Amino acid sequence: MKKDKLLVMLVIIFIVINNSIIYAFDLEGKISKNVYVGNIDVSNLTIDEARDKVNSYIEKNRYFNLVYNDEKIMVDKNTFNIDYRVEQLAEKAYNVGRDKDIITNVKTKISLKKGNKEIIPIVSYYDISKIDKLIKNLNTQFYISPVSANAKVVNDFVVVNKGSYGQEVDKDKLKNIIIYKIENLDSKECQIPIRVLNPKYTYKQLSKIDTLLGSYETHFNPKNINRVNNMSVATHATSDIIIGTNEKFSFNNELRDKNAYNQLKEAPIILNGKPDKGVGGGICQVSTTIYNAALYAGMDIVDITNHSIPSPYITKGRDATVCEGCIDFVFKNKYNTPIIVHNEIYSNKIVSNIYGNNNDKSNIEIDTEIVETINNKKIYKNSSKLRKDVKVVEQPGRLGYTVNTFRIYKSNGEVLKKELINTSYYPPCDEIILKGTNEVQNEVIK
Repeated sequence: MKKDKLLVMLVIIFIVINNSIIYAFDLEGKISKNVYVGNIDVSNLTIDEARDKVNSYIEKNRYFNLVYNDEKIMVDKNTFNIDYRVEQLAEKAYNVGRDKDIITNVKTKISLKKGNKEIIPIVSYYDISKIDKLIKNLNTQFYISPVSANAKVVNDFVVVNKGSYGQEVDKDKLKNIIIYKIENLDSKECQIPIRVLNPKYTYKQLSKIDTLLGSYETHFNPKNINRVNNMSVATHATSDIIIGTNEKFSFNNELRDKNAYNQLKEAPIILNGKPDKGVGGGICQVSTTIYNAALYAGMDIVDITNHSIPSPYITKGRDATVCEGCIDFVFKNKYNTPIIVHNEIYSNKIVSNIYGNNNDKSNIEIDTEIVETINNKKIYKNSSKLRKDVKVVEQPGRLGYTVNTFRIYKSNGEVLKKELINTSYYPPCDEIILKGTNEVQNEVIK
């Protein structure tokens, strides 16, 4: 038993002494075998030699090419202020098998001698803003703006002009590529990732506009020159407007975008429930005409306001007043294909047509119902300027109305759907009558 214990102790002492000798005399001042910095073998090198080898490898992979078609752009990684902390990497490589306790160091040395690798990861430090700047410059160089196809109505036919696709640098992908090349010391050339930019409308989309969905016309007196000017301005500003799926048509926005408000003149308007004069008189007839075309075209009516007085050019419940900055007429295209609003103004009428795809055409009727007729009051006022028993109407009165507007979808004479579009309220206006109180005979009243 004593002999066995002695033998074990001798074996242990031998192992410790043997490994200590290996550790003491192992490559004095040099990095252990199978130690790598990244994928760079620095085995059996001094710290200075390892540093130089890593720096040489970094320099060798300093440049890489970004390729676009036949064009190559050389990128210098040093422009990104890269720092790989090479001195620290060399020291870490040297310390493998040296910077732990003796038992751990011996185990590491044995493992390395058996062929197992110890890899020191390369950590890079760089200025990300300089990468962003490069990408921005490349995008400026290779950016192509998409050109939307467009369409307009000529002689009742929709004419479509082709557009083109655009392109831009895929910034996120390119950024990841550059960072990968920095962090992995990669110098292989690669393609600049390009992203295709779709135009707002393609020729294929607009070519689906092949049918008149809804139309309406209103008439006017051509003798009121200023009013005709305003209607002409508004008619053209809101014509040949393409409205995409789920997009909205805004009457005020179209006039604002075309600088139409600066072209309007003073003409008759309705102000606070009374006829008056103001800049833009007549444009409401244009909005009203488009409104009714939109009703027949099946558009979703988003924003609609009637006048305070029934308009002479349209049935009650079917007018659409507008006012810059406060009252707008808006509808939305609910169809899967774009539509075009096209207007024409003639000598005494405005015509609004809305074109779309034949699959969206419906048989539509518009009906109005006077829900309530509201009587106005007669108000008498004494006037000393009038001879006694003389009566003069100072303010004409009118009835008030509440009117429902319905859209009715039909097929083969049968009603498929009836929807309430709007309820219009026209307030009554009291009639004011002046009664004379002057009893002086033969007096001329001015």
